[in-house]
Amino acid sequence: MKASRKFKVSHERGAVFAVLSDPTFVIPRLFPSVKEFSAMGTSFSGHGSFAFRKFELSGTVFKGDEIRYVFQVRSGDVGTGRLVFQYEANLVTMSLEYEGVFERLFGLMTADRWIDEFIKNIDEEIRLERIKRKI
Repeated sequence: MKASRKFKVSHERGAVFAVLSDPTFVIPRLFPSVKEFSAMGTSFSGHGSFAFRKFELSGTVFKGDEIRYVFQVRSGDVGTGRLVFQYEANLVTMSLEYEGVFERLFGLMTADRWIDEFIKNIDEEIRLERIKRKI
C-alpha cells in the first residue's frame, strides 16, 4: 500500500524539519489508533487497537535531506512501513508505504483519510508547535 500527498507550509525548512522529525508530534496525529506512545531520541514505540485488534508499533526516525520514519507493526504477524517527508521551497511531500499485517484493513481508504486529517491544519499546528518550543 502506498499513499502520497503534497502540502504547502509557510515555515522555513529548519522549523518544519524540527517539528516533523519529532515522533511525538507526527505519530499520534497521523495514526489516531495509537493510544499509548513514547519516544526516546530517534526511537519510538506505541500500542493501540485497530479493527478490534491490538497492535504494537515501533520504529526509528532518520533525518538528513529528508525525514524518514521506518517502523514495524506487530499483531500476530509483522508489518513494515516507511513514512517520508521531503521539503522543497515551502512544499512538503509526504509518502507512506506499508505492507504486512493490517494492510487489507488499513487499505487506501483509511490511509487516505488519516493522511488528509494530518495535513488539514498542519501549517497551523507547526506554527503552534514552534511557539511552544520557541523554534
